[in-house]
Amino acid sequence: MSVTGLPEEVWYHVFEFLSPPDKLSVRASCKFFKRVIDRPGLWRNSTVYLEKITSYKSHFWRTLSKRKTNSVVVLKASGVREWTELGCRLPWLASLTIQVCGDPEALGTLRRLNKLKRLEIRQCRCPSLAASLPSLLQLTHIGICEVVCAPRTDIINAVSQLPNLTSLHYHESNKPIPKAALHKILRCLPNLKHLSLKMGANQSPLPCDYFCPAGLTSLELLNYMDPMLSPVALQGLPSLKSLTVQYRGWTLDSSLCHLKTWLSMLPLLSELSISGYQLGAYANSVPGTVQSLSLKGVVGELKALWEMAQKVPDLLCLHLDLCCHERHSFIAEVPQLFPKLQILKIHHNVPETEFLQLSQMSYLKCVEVLDPHNLSPNSALMDLTHKLHIQTNNRVHVIYSSEPKDRNVC
Repeated sequence: MSVTGLPEEVWYHVFEFLSPPDKLSVRASCKFFKRVIDRPGLWRNSTVYLEKITSYKSHFWRTLSKRKTNSVVVLKASGVREWTELGCRLPWLASLTIQVCGDPEALGTLRRLNKLKRLEIRQCRCPSLAASLPSLLQLTHIGICEVVCAPRTDIINAVSQLPNLTSLHYHESNKPIPKAALHKILRCLPNLKHLSLKMGANQSPLPCDYFCPAGLTSLELLNYMDPMLSPVALQGLPSLKSLTVQYRGWTLDSSLCHLKTWLSMLPLLSELSISGYQLGAYANSVPGTVQSLSLKGVVGELKALWEMAQKVPDLLCLHLDLCCHERHSFIAEVPQLFPKLQILKIHHNVPETEFLQLSQMSYLKCVEVLDPHNLSPNSALMDLTHKLHIQTNNRVHVIYSSEPKDRNVC
């Protein structure tokens, strides 16, 4: 029977299980598969990376049009002409990330993208940014990182005019947003739920009421150092369900740790992510409501990990990357410490015996192996994965991915 002997919907269902590279390989085999692969549903969550927009031919844009590609990352764009072409070719874009742009007038063309919901601007010269934002009232997310643009007050005023905004990443300057400016944002954006701030190198303590009462459910503090915020800084945010704190230093005085006090003020917290601090300073303060925990570059000993495990007996997701003076990878302890764990993220250099002990975890569904240098696993890791699949009867799914080297990168 030829491949076309099966209904197109059957092949569509099969292709839903393929990775993007595999889809492209199948697409090149025949016209029938090419047509099926290009259906929009198979690329719903995909992102296309573009470098020089004007260099792409018409057939490339036709393919993106067939797939209804709605998420694009522009790695580099030089002028208004390229942005104008992007707006004409993909007017339905919902997500746009601009990595590098040297034309200060380029953002003025974004008003053509009236379906745009998510905008990330990084490493760009955008003196007209404040004037361009008010025309994008439909935005629900905006991220601004390392952008040379208008004065901060103008940017904050412009952001405050986006009524539908639910998520804001503001990673600018080496100083935190002044209290009055932050309060204006929180007052003017009643739908804002997620806030990510780069705190900078400012050593002066901020006011106790830096975060005025707001309906935030998610907060990220990047490049942070105690005692910039007071121990009661988060008392006006009792609705927080997710907290991320990325500390600027590694060897910090645990007596200055305000995190343990913050955690006592968050009764609804379910996700906690910490980078670069001593686990022992707050291990006993992690609330039992936490179901997802990330410890990246955290200084810790086995005793502190045991203490914390007693506080979160129902933990479902764990990213474990501890720095320790003991010669211990901690992975061997995971089955006993977190018996209900379903998702585990670990680094690639785990001893074989400890990796295979994960088969003892009856609730485990996924192991994500992180390697900052390689996306593809080596033969030894592939062999180890195969052994785990055999021991768990393919119950545990193993995936490989990388992660940013800089903990404070957007």
